[in-house]
Amino acid sequence: MPRILWHWLFPPMVLTLGLLLIWRSLALTTLSAALLSLPWLLLMLVLWQHGLRRANTSTDRTIDVILLGGPAASDLMQGHASREGLHQRWLWLADAEQLASWHAEHYRVCGLLLVVNADQPLSAATDPALSAWQRAWQHAQQQLGHPLPAALLVIAAYPAQAGSLQPSNPAIPPATDYPAAQQAITRQGRAMEAESWHSNIENRQQALQNSIALQWLQQHTAEQFLPILLPQQSARGSPALHAIGWMCAGDLTGDSPWQQAANQASHLRLHSLRPANPPQALPLPEALVASFPARLSCPPSLQRLAWLFTTVALFFTAFATSSAWNNHLLIQQSEARLRAFQMLKPTQEPLRGHAAQTLQAWQEHLNSIATNGIPLRLDIGLYQGHALASISNEALRRYQPPAPKREVVRLDSTALFDSGKAVLKPQAKLALQSVLIWLQANPGKRVLIDGHTDNTGNAASNLQLSQARAEAVRSWLVTATTFPITHFAVQGLGDTQPLDSNDDATGRSKNRRVEITLIEPPGNTR
Repeated sequence: MPRILWHWLFPPMVLTLGLLLIWRSLALTTLSAALLSLPWLLLMLVLWQHGLRRANTSTDRTIDVILLGGPAASDLMQGHASREGLHQRWLWLADAEQLASWHAEHYRVCGLLLVVNADQPLSAATDPALSAWQRAWQHAQQQLGHPLPAALLVIAAYPAQAGSLQPSNPAIPPATDYPAAQQAITRQGRAMEAESWHSNIENRQQALQNSIALQWLQQHTAEQFLPILLPQQSARGSPALHAIGWMCAGDLTGDSPWQQAANQASHLRLHSLRPANPPQALPLPEALVASFPARLSCPPSLQRLAWLFTTVALFFTAFATSSAWNNHLLIQQSEARLRAFQMLKPTQEPLRGHAAQTLQAWQEHLNSIATNGIPLRLDIGLYQGHALASISNEALRRYQPPAPKREVVRLDSTALFDSGKAVLKPQAKLALQSVLIWLQANPGKRVLIDGHTDNTGNAASNLQLSQARAEAVRSWLVTATTFPITHFAVQGLGDTQPLDSNDDATGRSKNRRVEITLIEPPGNTR
């Protein structure tokens, strides 16, 4: 995907996903969602503009570079700020501070090459300069956030073809301290000396001089340069030296410390011989940087694809987490309503009935969610409403609501009839008037009229008297209303259902009564 198209499509996608998360997934109020959406919108606009500016001013190409530093880097670069190698571009940094703060977009740093000159006399100024490069190297590694491999190149004047004296394999085990580097140089020197003596050089005197030069250059490097670049004891995160090499840069002068030490030890005059060809521009030491560990790189198109998948995965995780939390709250609410219903005993009416109504309303809410479509805040395959509705339905199925209480009016027989009689008194109409209004207010219900007596006298006579009194009341009600006679049912119960004891006058007075009850007709439910 082209960079400009990526920056046109990716931010709106992220913006849309974020707004969906805020408004459709998170359990927020409208005000909270609006307050959260505003900064999200502003942030996406800022990132969008920044991405478009970068897309218009940059390319997708990433260039591998080798950074060159050190007191003698200019000798290798021949005054050029950069040189093109076989696989990398070589960039010269003239000052150690440039290395410490170096950063360039679309450049991938493969490593650092520090160049020193073995022929320059050691002075008070040389040591601080190399120490500054060592500090800049360590700081640059911290700035990059990953290891910055380095190699050391020692340039020395020597009567041979320019670029010679390079070891065939300059790589050493990564050394983060001076003792490890010194041991690596010792092993490297032995290998180079053996190669020099077994080479096809016809002039054995030249082979001897090469061996001596290598020996003293290595000793000079180990004594003068390595103690400055590497600490005596490595620490966590210390930069590592991966290669050490030497390179011929011209004729000997006989004035450098390593030359004088070599002449005194070997009793030879190294500068007496002249190179077969005059030294030309120094070649880039490709063999040194070949020892740097390869860095895994990803093409920009794959990086953008990784960004896309990562973003989608993060938003999916956010949606799934929000859905899981909302379903957790849904389960808690269902459990609270179910527990409130199940904790009440059948005797705790009407509280148990109210709890059943609440549970029924919650079950209808869960069923409506399943019918109308599961919202995003509960979806992502985590919705638990079906199982919760089944549990609530099972609890309600087992619930038996209490039978409705009958509506009963009791009338004192003394106010309606004379003793032992079944004919209504004239003033009985006043007592029955309220009953008449009550019946007319409930025309859909049937009427049951029960006659009751005390236990005075014969039980059979009392049963007939109670039946006659109930029929008398029915007759008056049929006449006073428009209800047919079949709307009323009568029964005489005599003294079989007393309300109180018949041992005293007060109890017997309560037992002499007429009860009028409203009942639901068959097939009618409330």
